[in-house]
Amino acid sequence: MMKLVKKNKFTIIVVVLFVIFMFCVSKAKDLFFPNEGTAVYGDRLVGKVEISKDTYNQLKEKLQENERVETVDVRESGRLINISITIRNDTSLEDAKAVTNGIMDLFTDSQKGYYDFQTFVKKTDAAENNFPIIGYKHHNSSNFVWSRDRDKTDISS
Repeated sequence: MMKLVKKNKFTIIVVVLFVIFMFCVSKAKDLFFPNEGTAVYGDRLVGKVEISKDTYNQLKEKLQENERVETVDVRESGRLINISITIRNDTSLEDAKAVTNGIMDLFTDSQKGYYDFQTFVKKTDAAENNFPIIGYKHHNSSNFVWSRDRDKTDISS
């Protein structure tokens, strides 16, 4: 056994140094990247209330029943439901806000109490000054709060 160690002592030293080096690299990685491998939202999604795809499909169908709506996209991101709605160019600001009336009826009380809802209403014509408008409903509130109506005057004057 001693002959084997004496004969391969250089190889053994290299292997031991390599193991020590890898251990140090691992500890340095943990020091510089401590949260790698944890969930993006941490523990904020504990007790998550699920929403089925059928509910999302019903939401899209309900919104598209309105003749002013052209397209609808729904995305869930953590505790936020983003609803993007594209409406016809001849729709007024008040009619655009009214498009979202009744959509909260599709969700249960536990879903409304867990998720925040955000609607982005835009027109196909990007030159419209008052659009897009954004409606936001916090999980503790009962109604959407809309972004301020913007003035059509030029800011630079």
